[in-house]
Amino acid sequence: MTNLHRSLSGAVLATALVAGGALTSIAVAAPRAHPSPTPSGSPAPLPTASPEPPSIAIPRLQAKVKANPNDRDSLTDLASQYLQIGRADLALPLTQHLLQLGSKTAQTYYFDGVANQTLGRIKEATTDLEAASNLEPTNPQVLLTLTDLYLRTNRPGDAERVAKRATTFNAKDERSFLNYGVVLGQEKKYDEARIQLEAASKLDPKDPTPFIVEAKTYEDQNAAALAQAMYDRALSVDPKSQEAMLDKARLYATQHQTKEAIALYEQILPLLPDDKAKAQIVDEEAAVYASEKQPTEAETQLKRAIATYPSVPDAHLAYGEWFEANKRNSQAETQFLAAVGPNRDNTAALLRLGQFYGSQNQVRKAIDQFKRLSELEPNDPNVFGVLGQAYTYDRQWAAARDAYRHGFGLQRTPPLLAGIGASDYALHNYKEAGLIFDALDKQAGSYLKSNPQLLFIMGKTYAATNQKPKAKSAYSRFLALLKPGSSAASDVKKLIADLGKTDKPAPKRTAAPKHT
Repeated sequence: MTNLHRSLSGAVLATALVAGGALTSIAVAAPRAHPSPTPSGSPAPLPTASPEPPSIAIPRLQAKVKANPNDRDSLTDLASQYLQIGRADLALPLTQHLLQLGSKTAQTYYFDGVANQTLGRIKEATTDLEAASNLEPTNPQVLLTLTDLYLRTNRPGDAERVAKRATTFNAKDERSFLNYGVVLGQEKKYDEARIQLEAASKLDPKDPTPFIVEAKTYEDQNAAALAQAMYDRALSVDPKSQEAMLDKARLYATQHQTKEAIALYEQILPLLPDDKAKAQIVDEEAAVYASEKQPTEAETQLKRAIATYPSVPDAHLAYGEWFEANKRNSQAETQFLAAVGPNRDNTAALLRLGQFYGSQNQVRKAIDQFKRLSELEPNDPNVFGVLGQAYTYDRQWAAARDAYRHGFGLQRTPPLLAGIGASDYALHNYKEAGLIFDALDKQAGSYLKSNPQLLFIMGKTYAATNQKPKAKSAYSRFLALLKPGSSAASDVKKLIADLGKTDKPAPKRTAAPKHT
């Protein structure tokens, strides 16, 4: 076996199977709560005289749906409740059922679109939200959400068109002008953006948000003094605006005005509602000191956060990361374990501890953290991507494939599908791996291009199933990405040449002479 074979058949599998990044840096998407979604632009009314908390409304609505699975009002209200608590996975079956029942209203499409977007089903979300906007072309909430989706999917022209429409038909709605200003700012049309933001500020003179967003446009142009002036305008409207104070403090920090930044952080602290938020501010102060190469002051703040807010896991996480950055690994592990808690139920800490163990090549310990994480987050496909990746590094191919399959069942993404295919290759399930690579090549070519190691595995898979033209194509595409004249390039050329050789029949066996 050549060096290329060793590195790519082994190490590539330990990286090419990754769903989303390196073992120490992959991000797990937490469920996102969504504002009360309704095409009317205000929270959907519940079927009772007074508002109910979700803990009461959801069981009541579940009972009604169980008694009558086709009760459209209850299905709609229950979907809304699920979206409000960040359970799009539970809302989507309800909205799909409503559509099957013929409830093709703007509200149903809107709820279905929000659920699909939250679950990463962008194509379906776009179709839904466009349908909702066609049914209610002037509805601000629908247009705001569709604008956001267009921005997230790199369609700024469409975002601008929809955002402008919202202002045309909602001339007294501050949110529409604010949204239009954000879109123009994203397109770096700063002067036009500021016109819209100033218009928004006049529609609600008590809201500091337009000035905060306008400050961001100046920050984007590296005009720190003008940005600070806009934050001052925001604070003149609302002297206790935590967002304005925090953003201004961060601007001070980027300008190396450490004293001013810390003073403003300290002003924010008594305004915050809970210990978690306060601990995060103290830890941010530590980060400011660290960026200014003042390690003593930084560690003092980290210790202060733990001493003042001992029950806040984030304080331990921040201190653990400090120790890790300073290569004090045993102390880092102690802090990460403290953040995980006695019941091992802090998901952010489990992820971080698993990443820490991965960086220390303690893969079995990393797997333990990710397995526990998958128990706590059974509906997050990225969690199973992380788990599959950890199994991959430990060369537990069957377990890796199972994890990737589970994740793919939750969300059909190219990285998870690639994980299944490469795991199948490692398990010699070449036929299934080949079908998966066919699908990836047809539907996710850009993903393969950005993860070229998979092209090598694809070539090996096709070669193993005697699909020589496909194998040659995969190897050639991989070769084009290698340094000409390198040993790796030479090895791939040899693989391509070997594909052109005609298999020679095995030599005939001759009977051994008989002894007389």
